[in-house]
Amino acid sequence: MIEIGRLVTKIAGRDAGRKALIIDILDDKYVLIDGETRRRKVNILHIEPLNQVINIEKNASHGEVAKSLKEIGIETLETKPKPKTQKPKKKRKTPEQLRVQKEEKRKFRDIFKLKKKEEKVEEKKEATLEEKTGLMEEEKEGKTEKQIKTEKRTTEKKSKITKKAGKNKE
Repeated sequence: MIEIGRLVTKIAGRDAGRKALIIDILDDKYVLIDGETRRRKVNILHIEPLNQVINIEKNASHGEVAKSLKEIGIETLETKPKPKTQKPKKKRKTPEQLRVQKEEKRKFRDIFKLKKKEEKVEEKKEATLEEKTGLMEEEKEGKTEKQIKTEKRTTEKKSKITKKAGKNKE
């Protein structure tokens, strides 16, 4: 079934459903195909042979394969190679350009550092003002938050001690 010139349909992969010709038998598992598909090495399990056989030479060129398939009425895949263009060479900067670039970076760095410092100072001022106003209100009442917290802790400790002592007596 598998022979050079056999028309096949590709059943797996990117080119599935397209027709091609077997150009070369590489070994017992792989063949080389060309036609509507890309010219490539393919596993025999990924192709399905058809009844038609065309007389072509082993390792025939894409042009010969295209002519023989055109006679049958099958259009082949025509690809145009990309035009080769030279990659633009990067020009090195002169020492003066590098110096100017570094100075610009320093300016921006200094500007952003100043902004960050100003923001931190403003945050500190706001926090201290809030703390001061909060302390002022508590001092008006007669006790600060710290004094209230310490009083709560001491009362809790005393109540725990009395509970333990009561349990020990029983």
